[in-house]
Amino acid sequence: MRARIGRARRAAVRRARERGLLPGAATSGATAPLSAPSGPAVGMVEHFSRRLVVGWISLPADAPAARVSLVADDFVLASTYATASSAMSGSHSALRGGKVSTDSTAKNSKDNETAPGDDAVGTAEDPRHDWQGTLIKGPDDDRRNSTEQIRVFSFRVRGIWPYVGRRTQLSVQVDGRALPIFRHGMFLRPRGRGKRTLHELREKFAEGYLLNQQGQVALSRTLDRQWQDAMLRLHHRVHELVAEQFGHRTFAIYGTLLGAVREGGPIGHDADFDTAYLSEHTHGARAAEELVEIALALVADGLEVECGATALHVSDPGRPGERIDLFHCYFDDEGAIAFPFGVAGTTPFTGEDWGGLTATPFLHDEILVPVGAEKLVAHLYGDDWQRPKPGFNWAIDRTGWSVEGRLSTEQQTKVHWANFYSRNRFTDGSSFCRFVLEREDAPRHLVDIGCGDGRDARALAAAGKTVLGLDASPEGVRRARESAREAGLDERASFEVCDVTDLDAVERLLGSMTARTDGPVGFYLRFFLHAIPERAQDDLLRQVAASARPGDLLLAEFRTLGDEGQHKAHGKHYRRYQDAEVFREQLGPRYGFAVQYFQESRGLSPYGDEDPMLCRVVARRADTRLLGTAHQPAFPAG
Repeated sequence: MRARIGRARRAAVRRARERGLLPGAATSGATAPLSAPSGPAVGMVEHFSRRLVVGWISLPADAPAARVSLVADDFVLASTYATASSAMSGSHSALRGGKVSTDSTAKNSKDNETAPGDDAVGTAEDPRHDWQGTLIKGPDDDRRNSTEQIRVFSFRVRGIWPYVGRRTQLSVQVDGRALPIFRHGMFLRPRGRGKRTLHELREKFAEGYLLNQQGQVALSRTLDRQWQDAMLRLHHRVHELVAEQFGHRTFAIYGTLLGAVREGGPIGHDADFDTAYLSEHTHGARAAEELVEIALALVADGLEVECGATALHVSDPGRPGERIDLFHCYFDDEGAIAFPFGVAGTTPFTGEDWGGLTATPFLHDEILVPVGAEKLVAHLYGDDWQRPKPGFNWAIDRTGWSVEGRLSTEQQTKVHWANFYSRNRFTDGSSFCRFVLEREDAPRHLVDIGCGDGRDARALAAAGKTVLGLDASPEGVRRARESAREAGLDERASFEVCDVTDLDAVERLLGSMTARTDGPVGFYLRFFLHAIPERAQDDLLRQVAASARPGDLLLAEFRTLGDEGQHKAHGKHYRRYQDAEVFREQLGPRYGFAVQYFQESRGLSPYGDEDPMLCRVVARRADTRLLGTAHQPAFPAG
């Protein structure tokens, strides 16, 4: 049986190569000499990390397309075409002033490709050795100087390291001749030793594997039937929901559209399945809000949704490794098509070029593509879109994007929490909730601001407290009400949808609680202040101060500067880290609260393998006559 499967796989590989759907002997899996009779190529590799290779070559403007190959000894790992007129933005190239692994800002950038553990190198501002002096700064636009045409190339390489060792010669070649590699010479020798061999990698390539868009060794998408079935199934599900609820038909875009037009199917090295819809809005902000509505509808339908600034990453919770990307686009007031994610071409595309959608065969199914898709592909990828570029990198090749249509941090956060609350449920109160309940001065009435799914509000109500929970997530509030009702706590715990940036609503709801009792009210903010921008925090605390009466308490727990850059148990979403001491110092003079308890440390709220650095604060609203000294703590911090 295995022999028959192996023969079938090899036959499929041969057929795919004959149809041009897999790299052939000239592009991948081939042998290549380290030198050739032709003249030396002018250029260099400026950045070679464990994730990314970036460089350039200089050629006459009328020279034919230049193929650049990444080679291990005599084995071609991948080949691409160098692109004219590209800057090297996003590469964090050492020669243009970006440190390889020591810049914390770069590590947190979405487009950063520096691998942890890469060696730091000297930069213009920070030479590696004292005797080097300061390097002369290069062009500000990240381009390179030449009397000819500069063409930039890149490869992602994170998957090659298990197969290479200290004796392997890694080089980047043009016409069989190696380009110099910054700090290495004409080739690079890895410092580590892989657990596998280059021979094993050759065998995998012979079976249809390659370096994909992310630099991983993976089976070509043209041969991976399991991936094909999963993507088409998920695509049709998303298409039907968007069509039924919003009246939009989704169609192939970006790499999926490029593959459909150029190759009649998926691109072998593609990493995902890209779809889009055309919004009827002509203003970016409205188009962005519509994408948020679609995201919430997908969550309500049971799908997992990760929301970025320019797209939704959609997956089936039962199949977490399989996802499609859903982008939004629209025609702006001037009739030009707008892509918030961006384009890598310069060919214009307007409403006059849009001819609607048409079905086209794709694998063993059909998908929709724009009529006259070639012009849209040129707009997305440039006029040389017919040349395969496995090393294509949006961080380097992007030529523009529509900023107006990008989702705000608040919009992304709204989707994140809706998705989070639909997937996670906590039955017990948090450690901060227990801390509050153990205090003798814990108020009988509390407002849980940023209550989420009501986890702590339920625990407080179960302990005899009266709680009003506020949250901007309708899904979170829905689940909070449902769980309180199931627990028989709905008379003590009530919940309202409230965005804290709506200060009128905040004032009204806080006032509804202070009006219930003459006793102290607690304004409870666990894991919330770090989830909103600084301006929103200041406005909220000023409103809390305005609503609070002498004796009311502020009870807060939030992430501090010491938690930045640390492992997080729950993925990517907005977090803001603040100086706990500055927060304490501002409570009195700015908000009129006197600190009763203050602690900053780890161990306060460990969760799974995460132990965040947190600050806990309890502060009492001072008599307005004492505001001048309200910032003084009543007793030493605990």
